[in-house]
Amino acid sequence: MPMKKFRFRLEKVLQLKSHLEADKQKQLALATQKVIRQISAIDEIDRVRTDCKNDERKRLTGNINPRHLLTFSRYFLQLKKDEVKGQAVLGALKGEEGKRRQDLVEATKQRKIYEKLKERRHQAYREENARAEQKDQDEMAAQSFLKIKASGR
Repeated sequence: MPMKKFRFRLEKVLQLKSHLEADKQKQLALATQKVIRQISAIDEIDRVRTDCKNDERKRLTGNINPRHLLTFSRYFLQLKKDEVKGQAVLGALKGEEGKRRQDLVEATKQRKIYEKLKERRHQAYREENARAEQKDQDEMAAQSFLKIKASGR
């Protein structure tokens, strides 16, 4: 006698948890992308500042123009401020990335809980099927034995 097909009653919940986990993965990827872009921006500011400093060192030979020095000083100071602001933004972005990573870890845990539950229920279903099949076989064997015994007398 065939048993009915295994059906996990919480399949929709498991699908929802999987969908939420995928969404959290996307959010983490976006946050990581922002961090990478900010690091690149800071590196670019640092590169410009270093190039500017090197160019200014080359110009400091011979005649020195006070206006140029003042302009350079202001520009160099602005680059330093931009770098400090960029570092502050980077700190905030890394904090957001950490939060997104924790959200993903939690979503993954939730999905795994339901997957484990599904796995356990499927295992119980297989065991129940095996017991029912064994019971049917035992019953058929007992009936065969009784038929043989009854016909042998």
